[in-house]
This record gives sequence, structure tokens and C-alpha cells, in this order.
Amino acid sequence: MWKKTFLLFFSLCFFFAFSQLEKIPAFQDTAFLIESKILNQPRSIWVHLPEGYSSSQTYPVLYLLDGDAHFKYVSQMADYLSDYDRNRIPKIIVVAIVNVNRGKDLNIRHNAVNGKEDPSSISVTDGAGRFLKFLDQEVIPQINLRFKTQPYRILMGHSLAGEFALYAKNTLPDLFQSTILISPAIHDENILIMADFNRILQQKNLKGKMFVTIGDEDLQKVNLITEQLKQFSSTTFDWDFKYYKEENHFSVTYKSIFDGLKFIYKNWFFDNYSTVLMTPKEIQLRFDALSKEFGYTILPTEDFVNNRAYKQLRAGNINIAVDLFQQNVKNHPDSWNAYDSLGEAYLKKGDKKSAIKNYKKSLQLNPDNADGKIILEKLLSEK
Repeated sequence: MWKKTFLLFFSLCFFFAFSQLEKIPAFQDTAFLIESKILNQPRSIWVHLPEGYSSSQTYPVLYLLDGDAHFKYVSQMADYLSDYDRNRIPKIIVVAIVNVNRGKDLNIRHNAVNGKEDPSSISVTDGAGRFLKFLDQEVIPQINLRFKTQPYRILMGHSLAGEFALYAKNTLPDLFQSTILISPAIHDENILIMADFNRILQQKNLKGKMFVTIGDEDLQKVNLITEQLKQFSSTTFDWDFKYYKEENHFSVTYKSIFDGLKFIYKNWFFDNYSTVLMTPKEIQLRFDALSKEFGYTILPTEDFVNNRAYKQLRAGNINIAVDLFQQNVKNHPDSWNAYDSLGEAYLKKGDKKSAIKNYKKSLQLNPDNADGKIILEKLLSEK
């Protein structure tokens, strides 16, 4: 009897040991208030930090208008597309500007002349003009102060917010380097926006990217935008348009942002599981090109170089592998793993002195590197 009881007890323990509920991964989301002097009210800002966010790295920023409507799924989408397995975009910070009075903030207001609205003159002290000033002078500086950002900003706007995003491009063309316009609601009374857009597009060497989309709805207003892009955009201004016939005005946002991010970063993708061998020079050329495209220095990630280096190591190209691991140490001097990998490469090369030096550095940065500790102890015992 005791044997049966023991077996039952053991079976239950085994079952519960292997049936513990896995915790849902925590997201790096935070929120803060801006006591806006421009809007004369407190405004909530939501921020999603990418997985593995580090104070030693810097990140481009995606700003979401109507942020409370889009924050959750866009944050997950950004993490999904920037994951190592997909590598479609870099890791980015997502910032949501939460609505209080959408119509008041996003609608274009006109200046009054002799007590009447002048449709040829947009107000900068009310409506969209004031809200853009809030983004420029209060939101963006706060994000740059609180988080590790790169000078590359993307603005996403849907419907009325799409009209605002176009107005923002017209008014402060360098504030956001890329714009995603989703079913923008260009109203007849605000046709001045299109005249301003025409003027901006014809600026010499206008830089940036714009992705325009619409669902199964009236194409007229979007056609006004795309026709001007076709006719007047310079070679330095990259744009694309997609029509999602199977989506309506409200469901079109998901595909639009997914495709929009991939469009902006169409030259970013490199298959991390590719068997292609890359030299340090080839990697440098690739990231120099990306830096030129996006206007700031983009260094290869530690994982990217590590992957390429181990491929060279397995192919027997030890000197090339050492060069790549050295590049990682140079670009990521606080990474214990970078030194550990360089130590491994030196060990394969037969350079024990350099291997010991790098394993020691790795353990200084991470004393819990158990494998590195074992290897170092063995190397020291052989001296």
C-alpha cells in the first residue's frame, strides 16, 4: 500500500513540477505627464521601450498620434519586426500621445481677418498649429531627455491625424524624417494643405520618406497626395502608396503600419540565418550605407557581428573571425559576451595569452560567466 501511495505522491509531484504556469513576459512600458504650458493642460505620454533596451545604446523613435488607440498593437509589432529572427527594422522606441480633445488638437484652424476665417492662412496658435508646437517644443525634448534616442523620428497619423501629419510635414519638414499617412482625411476647407505640400515637395534636396495608405473608401483625397508625389517629389524623397481594398477606414491601420515600417527600413533587412560569409569590410560598407540613408551613425549590433564571426570561425577562417570579434569589442566595450567570444577565437587560433586576457575581461564585466571561468581556470593551470 505504501508503495502505491508513494508512487502516487511522486507522480503528483512530477506532474506539478512540470506544469507550472509560465509567466506572461513583462513589457517595458512606462507613462508620464507633461504639464504643458503650450496647451495649458497636463498631457499623458505612453512609452514602449524595445526588448533589451540599454542605456548604452540609442534608438529611433516612432510617434503615434491617437496614441491610446494604437499603442498596444504597434508596440508588439515593433518588437516583432525587430526581433533577431526577423530583423526587418531596428529596435525602436514607441511613443503614444494620448488624446484629450482630438478635434481641438488635430483640426486645422485658420486665422481671422476682419472677424472672418481666412482659408488662405493657417493659425499657429490654435488647433493643429498649437498641437504641433507642443510636439516640437515639449514632447520630443522630454523624450530625448528621458530616453536614449537617435535623431530619427517617424510620425504616424490616421484619418484626421493623417491630415495633421501632412500639415506637420509642410510646416516643420525636418521634425520627422519619415511619415506614415493612413487614410488621411483631407477636408475641402483645408485644401491649402495640398498647396503647401506642393511647395515643400519642390524644395531642393528635400529628404525623408512617406508611406501613404487607404482602405476601401473614397480615393479622391489620397489621389491628391499621390499625384503630387509622382509629379514633384525629388530623388532624395522616397515614398510609396498602398491601397488595401479588403480593409475599411478603421481596420486599415494594422497593415498600414506593418508595411509602412518595412518600407521605411526596406534596406535594413539581412537574414541572420543566411550562410553567406561576410568580412569586416563588407559589414562596414553595409552599415556605412545605412548610416548615410538615415542620417546618423548606425553601428552593427553585437548579435549581428557575433553571428557573422562564428560563421567564419566554423568555416576555418580564424583570422577573419578574430577581426570580427575585435570589431564587436570596439563597438560594445561593456559587453562581457563580446570579450568571451574574442577569447574563444584566440583560443582556436592558439594565442593563449590573448585568450586569457579577454576571458579575464569578460569575467570582470560578468563574474557569473560560469563557462568563461572554467575555461580561464584551465588556461591558467596550463601555464
